[in-house]
Amino acid sequence: MPRQPLLPSRPAAIIFDFDGVILDSAEIKAEAFAEIYSGYGRQWREPILRYQRLHGGISRREKFDHFDRQIVGRAPNEERLALLSKRFTDIVFEKILAAPFIPGARELLENASGRSRLFVVSGTPQQELIEVIRQRTLDHYFELVIGAPTKKREAFARILHMGLERETVVAVGDSTTECSAACELGIAFLGIRGGPSPAVFPEGIVTLPDLRDASNLLGFGSLPPS
Repeated sequence: MPRQPLLPSRPAAIIFDFDGVILDSAEIKAEAFAEIYSGYGRQWREPILRYQRLHGGISRREKFDHFDRQIVGRAPNEERLALLSKRFTDIVFEKILAAPFIPGARELLENASGRSRLFVVSGTPQQELIEVIRQRTLDHYFELVIGAPTKKREAFARILHMGLERETVVAVGDSTTECSAACELGIAFLGIRGGPSPAVFPEGIVTLPDLRDASNLLGFGSLPPS
């Protein structure tokens, strides 16, 4: 992995992952995958949870493809992927609307809003992600929201092309997926190591257990005077 850039103070832009970074919703989704495959035996529960926690940044269609190959023994066709994705949404959507914020997330959004350009890049399907953000009344914070099927690296590169210098940008995430994408593009990365099985980030990555210290770390320690 390329050398990790230093975190800039008062970054010009912050790119947030969503589940496990803004909302405490990563485990809701991990449990949903386990529920969907529960009929194949309890022996699959822990491998499913472990895979989801390790690969939280990829799309759910990629995860279903992996799980079907491993558990069912064959690759899913488009019809099955659509059915699995719909069932997943039915399980998680209302729970995510009620999920609490990651500690410090709301404060960081408030402190950085108007002082930094804010973005969301997530493995959640685009329209579902936009709807969750709208219903949680968070849409006013973000200049752009990018969900699946766009890959993290592609989304980060797209944001850089919006008049941003890479050394002025920070990506914040809880999985190695977005960490790798950021490092490949020369973007500083702040890792969030929350949840029951936090990601193991490469040496040199600055990490926090949640976002309570993130405002100070990024130079947004207090709101600007009104």
